[in-house]
Amino acid sequence: MPLHAPDHGTTVENALVQALAGFSIVIVPGLDGSGPRHWQSRWELFLRPRGITVHRVRQVDWARPTYADWKSQLQQTLRACHQPVILVAHSLGAVLSVRMAREHALDGVAGAFLVAPADIDHHHGPDSGRVASFGPLPATPLPFPTMLMASQDDEWLSMSRARHLATQWQATLVNAGTVGHIGNHAHLGLWPDGMKALDGLARSLVIHTTPPL
Repeated sequence: MPLHAPDHGTTVENALVQALAGFSIVIVPGLDGSGPRHWQSRWELFLRPRGITVHRVRQVDWARPTYADWKSQLQQTLRACHQPVILVAHSLGAVLSVRMAREHALDGVAGAFLVAPADIDHHHGPDSGRVASFGPLPATPLPFPTMLMASQDDEWLSMSRARHLATQWQATLVNAGTVGHIGNHAHLGLWPDGMKALDGLARSLVIHTTPPL
């Protein structure tokens, strides 16, 4: 599903803050972590002063990840949350999130915003060995509503594979355009396209989780 042209500026930002009220955001960075210019870091700095609860997964070793170690840190972060959680995960962090969701259900997680999940089953680049312990990718529906945002020129995830994974996970696929792996080198600023997509997911979760009158 292609993303419509965003309304850039404070309208998008303010709408997102309103949509996230009542949720805890758990930021799940990927391989090598998310630096200060990464959209995840910028979102964290933007949302916290505006009253949104944001937790960030901290890993002991960002460069030499193991699934067991990273899983433990995500579990610890989730235990600190006291509101319904939206996972905001990038790359290997998205893979961590979906694998844990299939193994442990992740009670308390209302939904997931997965950006450029690393296709560890098909990627054969120089970093493929560092992420091998996270495979294989789940091939069944995830237990909560999910949005998968993918780029048309991502070296870690082809658009055809993004469509395939979205179908398997029953996730809504959003085309992010041509922004590479959507990571530290993308220079996206606050990334209004991503904000608008997350806003849509959050509002759908409110409708989904609000009991009828």
